[in-house]
Amino acid sequence: MSDSRLRRLYVEHAPKAPEGRFSLGALAGGKGPLELDIGFGRGQSLLERAEAAPGSRIIGIEVKTKWAYKVQQRLTKHGVSNVQVVCGDAREILRRAGPEGVVDKVALHFPDPWWKKRHQKRRVVGEPLLVELRRLMRAEGELLIQTDVEDRARLYLRQLLAIGGFRVVGDGGFVDENPFSARSNRERRALEAGLPIWRILAIRDAG
Repeated sequence: MSDSRLRRLYVEHAPKAPEGRFSLGALAGGKGPLELDIGFGRGQSLLERAEAAPGSRIIGIEVKTKWAYKVQQRLTKHGVSNVQVVCGDAREILRRAGPEGVVDKVALHFPDPWWKKRHQKRRVVGEPLLVELRRLMRAEGELLIQTDVEDRARLYLRQLLAIGGFRVVGDGGFVDENPFSARSNRERRALEAGLPIWRILAIRDAG
């Protein structure tokens, strides 16, 4: 199949979020804790988290149509039933999502691979996304953000503390281990290369 036909396939068949306002609980279906994996890429973190937390309902959001399509196909092939993939910009999708206070865990694995100044507007982690996560997460819910770029990690930490509603865990705002028992493809490569990983674990405050 040609590259152009593949791109059309991904665009046409990558799973999309409902239009307009929608319920995260209805999208995930069933019962159990509700989790978000934002920017799952090649999908290893989704597979591992689904196995580690079979009672959870997991929604994976990925902006790249190729990976949203391929990962959904992979999940279906492996009979993974507690994960729902959605393709699109998490900032736009979550702005339309509800109700408030329903999300138990959120993971952002190595977001924002944009380095040039003109690409800064493409950064996912920032006030718009963090404000929506604050709205959607339940009290004592857990937010994990991890990156191998120290400057980005410290920027994310400042932004998180600035919006309020969260308290961070660990020495200086960082923790040593990934508490979610699910490693992304990028995390595995970073560990194999011996790169330091900066992990922010934030707890949603009550009220």
